[in-house]
Amino acid sequence: MNSNVIIAKLKMIDSGILPAMTGKELSKMLSSLDEKERRKVSRKFRKIWRKLAKKDSGMRKTMEIGNKDPNKNIMRARAATISVYFVKNVALKAKLNQHQEP
Repeated sequence: MNSNVIIAKLKMIDSGILPAMTGKELSKMLSSLDEKERRKVSRKFRKIWRKLAKKDSGMRKTMEIGNKDPNKNIMRARAATISVYFVKNVALKAKLNQHQEP
């Protein structure tokens, strides 16, 4: 596993969401939580993807912001977008840190 992915997973945990990179992982992790924790994690996840979707107008349509009953494809796209967002952020920060070191 790439070090960026590992760090991204840790950042996801710090953000209060499950560190899943695929829909299958996400389903498995959600099913292991009790109802109260599942609700908490799901709300944090929705908060993050809404924030991302609001920043990018093209993503708003893809993610169907405001849809109260998303289908599996939309939910999968949302999970993938969040995963990619965290990995890209970690990679970008690592690259910036690399350039700053003498």
